[in-house]
Amino acid sequence: MKMPMNLPFNVSVVSTMQTVMARLKMRAAWLLAGAALTLPLVAQPGVARAEYLIPDSVQLTPVAQFPGTKGYMAPDYPAQRARLHSVYLAPIEVFLAPDSPYKGIDPDEMVQVTHTFAQILTQNVMKDMTVVDTPRPDSLILQIALTDVRLEKQGFRLRNLTPVGIAINGVKRVAGISKISFKTMTVQAIGASGDDETLLFAIDNPPRPGDTPESVRLDEIPQVLATKAQNLKAAFEAIRDAH
Repeated sequence: MKMPMNLPFNVSVVSTMQTVMARLKMRAAWLLAGAALTLPLVAQPGVARAEYLIPDSVQLTPVAQFPGTKGYMAPDYPAQRARLHSVYLAPIEVFLAPDSPYKGIDPDEMVQVTHTFAQILTQNVMKDMTVVDTPRPDSLILQIALTDVRLEKQGFRLRNLTPVGIAINGVKRVAGISKISFKTMTVQAIGASGDDETLLFAIDNPPRPGDTPESVRLDEIPQVLATKAQNLKAAFEAIRDAH
């Protein structure tokens, strides 16, 4: 595996690159097999997997402009990026926090969330880039995940049994309003070159310290994801400019 020339060679770095690229290759293979989006969650009440996109071996450093956010960028990022002329956005993933108040995941609803986020990233953040459907040798392979996700569900209420309550719930179903709400989420991203499998950057962008979590219904999530996308872009630019 090719390593940046000015990056110290050690077992930890090699292990990091192998772990990251193995994940990226597997996700690309899933897409080529016809899976447009993936959901690494066990869709059974009370069962969830707690995972994160960025391996622990990646040495992240704080981003001064964004308290709580951490990032990594390869020492020779500008030269590496100059060789890449397209961007491949791998399937976006969702990782549920082990202490999520609600764990009864609906895969279809989560696919809607990840599909919406992919559209926002492609149409807004990457609108000036050449985005490809399959990775190429000249592609920047971008993998993004929503991690540390906590969900809530509206509890049973007696008013739901009244004619008014039944009517309200009926309207909500017709309007596509889910009883599931997002309480928290962190956006993680890693980028690698498609030709020599070099890890180029990694970003961990959680909510700001001190922010009070507010539950957001699934039908309201596009606005939140649009803000998350812009925050991710700003964090990346801050890391790049400080490099």
